[in-house]
Amino acid sequence: MTALSSFHVAGVRLDAATAGEVIARVASWCRQRDGRTRSVCLVNAFSIVSASRDAEFARAINTADLAVVDGVPVAWVGRRLTRGACERLSGPDLMHLLLFDPAYADLRHFVYGGNQEAITRLEFRYSRGGTQNPRRIVGTWSPPFRDLTPEEETALLARLESLKPDIIWVCLGTAKQEKWMEKMRPRLKVPVMAGVGAAVDFLSGMKPRAPLWMQRAGLEWLFRFACEPRRLWIRYLPGNVAFLWLAGAELWRRGNGR
Repeated sequence: MTALSSFHVAGVRLDAATAGEVIARVASWCRQRDGRTRSVCLVNAFSIVSASRDAEFARAINTADLAVVDGVPVAWVGRRLTRGACERLSGPDLMHLLLFDPAYADLRHFVYGGNQEAITRLEFRYSRGGTQNPRRIVGTWSPPFRDLTPEEETALLARLESLKPDIIWVCLGTAKQEKWMEKMRPRLKVPVMAGVGAAVDFLSGMKPRAPLWMQRAGLEWLFRFACEPRRLWIRYLPGNVAFLWLAGAELWRRGNGR
C-alpha cells in the first residue's frame, strides 16, 4: 500500500488522500489479522485548534496510523500545501459506508461510546440479521462519562477478545477519544480503532445532519451551531477564527520557504 502525502497545520499531522483511498485503506486494515492495532483519527478544524493547545492530544493524532481530513476548510488547506488530492471524509460518512455497503459485509463492528438509546437505534438500523444481511455490529458498550476503572477495562478487553471485531468505532468526543485510543492501543487485539465523535447520534437519527449541499460547501458547522447554539458557540465561533489564523500562518510560512 503506497504511502500518503501528509501536511501539518500548527504541528498537527494530517494525511492527504481521496475519500476512496481512505475507505480502501481502512477496510484493508480491518481484514488484516497481523497482530497490529491501527488507529484512525478524523481531524477537523476544531481538532487542530484544540491540539495546538494540548500536547497530549496532538501526540495522539501525530502517532495515529491515519489522520483523516474531516472538514472542507482543512481539505482546502491540504490541497494548497501538498499540491495534490485531498478530500474531506467525515466520521459518520466513513462509519456508514463500512456498515452499509455490501462490499464490506464481512466486517465485524464494535461501537464504544454514545448513549444507550442512540446505540440501540443504531443497531436496529444496521444489524437486521439473517443469512442475506448478516449482523455487522457484533457488540456495543455505552461507557460512563468518567474514566473506566481497572475492573471495567478488564471486562471490556475480555468482551472484545470474545467478540473479535475487525474495527472499534470510538465515539467519546474530540480529544477524549483520541487519547483513549492511544492509551488502549497496546492492550487491544483489534485490527482498527477509529475515533468518530458523534457519529452514533447522527447515524441513529438522534441528531439531524446538515443537508448535503451544506456539507459540500463546508457549512455543516453552521447547521450544527444553529441546532445547538448554547453548547457549540465556543467551539465554532472563536474556534473557527483560531483555525483561520493557524491555517493562514501555515500557508504564509510555506509560501516564504520556512
